[in-house]
Amino acid sequence: MAAWFGGSQEGQNDVRIWGAQYQQGQWSTPVLLTDLSSGSGEEAHWNPVLFNTGKELQLHFKVGKSPRLWHGFYMTSSDEGRHWSSVQPHHEGFLGPVRNKPVILPDERIIYPSSTEHQGWRVHFELQQSQGPLRVDVDDPQMLGAIQPAILTHPDGRIQALCRTHSGLIAETWSVDNGLSWSEMEPTGLPNPNSGIDAITLRSGKHLLVYNPVIAGRTPLAVALSDDGIDWRQVMILEDGDGEFSYPAAIEDSEGTIHIVYTWQRKAIRHVQIIVIAE
Repeated sequence: MAAWFGGSQEGQNDVRIWGAQYQQGQWSTPVLLTDLSSGSGEEAHWNPVLFNTGKELQLHFKVGKSPRLWHGFYMTSSDEGRHWSSVQPHHEGFLGPVRNKPVILPDERIIYPSSTEHQGWRVHFELQQSQGPLRVDVDDPQMLGAIQPAILTHPDGRIQALCRTHSGLIAETWSVDNGLSWSEMEPTGLPNPNSGIDAITLRSGKHLLVYNPVIAGRTPLAVALSDDGIDWRQVMILEDGDGEFSYPAAIEDSEGTIHIVYTWQRKAIRHVQIIVIAE
């Protein structure tokens, strides 16, 4: 399934969350997933995040006139997105995953990668655990202006998050205690033109990143692989024309195929499937 926000223009009151199902190689007709009667207000809807917990499918999204005024909401589905529960707000002070997918830890706690923009761009993580939600902020002493983290996991238990910034580079932060604390935000050598990224850890243990590998503009859109989350090798260009190709989302399905969706020229959603051949 894919989900996106659409309407007359970003931030306008008619912008809502739309979605479509992918079955047997075909996409269904897009359907409206959130509406004015959903209890989520008449303001713009933003940044849907689909997350399969293994027990249910969750749809997280934000509502507000701008990212500085967002409130987080979510819905759940027990039939793979065909029907949805009523809209529920996140706990007071919590946004939920702001753009990229949560990760389930070995102890079954869930980390929501999140960020805020109302007091500068700041990354935080929200841990969903039996004793109640916990928010952990990340220090940014270099004022890189990081938001929208994407989480990678490592075999030694470390957790890494790569983040969009307005400083021309992707930034990163690490946790060595299952998300309870995070290192100071640091720049990587990966360029970023203040555009969304996504990164996932594959079942093979390799890490995959989808990003715009430039410091300005949102073309091209590329795929890179890494063994350790530090040294990255660009392996594919998804788009390399004039215009904007941006805001990717990536998953690995049960058969090992990688699915990437992204905004094509802010007019459509494009879907690409990739099979990674073992080296």
